[in-house]
Amino acid sequence: MIAINGSYGTLENIYWGLPIVIYPFLSGLLAGSFVVGALYHLFHIEKLKPISQLSLIASFAMLLLAAIAPLADALQPSRAIWELYFRDHFPYSPLGMFIIIWTIFVIAFLFELYYLFRESNIKRASKDKGIRGKVSKILTLGSTDLSKESIARDHKALWIISILGIILSILFHGYVGFLFGAIKARALWSDPVIPPMFIASAVVSGIAFVGLLYGIGFPLFSKKNKVEPDTLDVLNKSLVYAIFADLFFDLIEWLYSVRGYNSKAVYDNWHAVYSFAGHGPLWFNYHVLQIGLGLIIPAFLFLVFEKVRRSLAWTLILDFIVTVGVFEMRFDTVIGGQLPTRIGQGLVNLHIPFLGYDGYLTGIGLFGLGILLIFVFGYFLGWEHDPEELSLPPKPKFEFEWDGKEEIEGKNNKR
Repeated sequence: MIAINGSYGTLENIYWGLPIVIYPFLSGLLAGSFVVGALYHLFHIEKLKPISQLSLIASFAMLLLAAIAPLADALQPSRAIWELYFRDHFPYSPLGMFIIIWTIFVIAFLFELYYLFRESNIKRASKDKGIRGKVSKILTLGSTDLSKESIARDHKALWIISILGIILSILFHGYVGFLFGAIKARALWSDPVIPPMFIASAVVSGIAFVGLLYGIGFPLFSKKNKVEPDTLDVLNKSLVYAIFADLFFDLIEWLYSVRGYNSKAVYDNWHAVYSFAGHGPLWFNYHVLQIGLGLIIPAFLFLVFEKVRRSLAWTLILDFIVTVGVFEMRFDTVIGGQLPTRIGQGLVNLHIPFLGYDGYLTGIGLFGLGILLIFVFGYFLGWEHDPEELSLPPKPKFEFEWDGKEEIEGKNNKR
């Protein structure tokens, strides 16, 4: 299925296929979604409050799914737990670092979800007698305190965990970029710009992904959930800033690879794979899908036209294009770095089958499982933005507290 273009006819394989393309894409959605959810808890941006719970649910689903994607590529996934947790390979193996960061992230996320949904779980457990109410009662872990002091402790815990989570998000996705950048055998991967470029594109994909879920999934869980133009405006402005950061690193990478500041091997390989002048196999993916449609056009429309930023239809269209563009960035990096041959001439021809562990069906299954996890978690945890149900009861308009002093002072004033 995989052949080589060149005079030598040497057969070389692309070992990291579609599941490894999906893995950094999912970890980017995880990191970016968590950053969006953490912005409300850290900076109290009220317009982002309706999506704070939604973004963290999506991030947790992507965290679980990101660990499944490499297993789909493994020939013996049943040995994963033993190999990753019990083999003495840390700090010699990059996967040893991955499993440590991932495990810490899962533990931190469980605390985050507990404190974030504790109040709503307590109220749902007392009102809902169905399966959701029973699950909510279990998730309260026996805590039923809704006092002001208890709610304040929840917010303080969320603030601390949000800071830790952002650090872990950067480490988790920065590690993916480090994994590629540290491989010296591949000329197009041995680039110090790859880790920050991966982090910037992760934030881009996370914001766009949350925008899609907000527009499509948010109204499904409650009739009172309404998509607010103000929230779309803040979300899309944040997306523009993230795109500018991503374009900055793309420009550095382009100058580094194309303008000859690197070795001749990198220069020749980049032109062979990505250059439209050299008819590279990924020129359309890179220039049109990743840079043009995925970054420049959405940033221009969101930045110039306020109606586009506040429009649900435009947000869904452009966020989908941005998400596809970031996926193309992962594809161009993972696959593009393996196309230049190391022992022959020409480029490897990639053929992705429909069936098989590295086929399109596996990719469709991974994305389908991710959507399923998001809506299952959303159903049991809930992301209803309903002040009457998910906040403390309103204070009485008048509160009387008398110790006799006010009455005596009133009589003296009349005299």
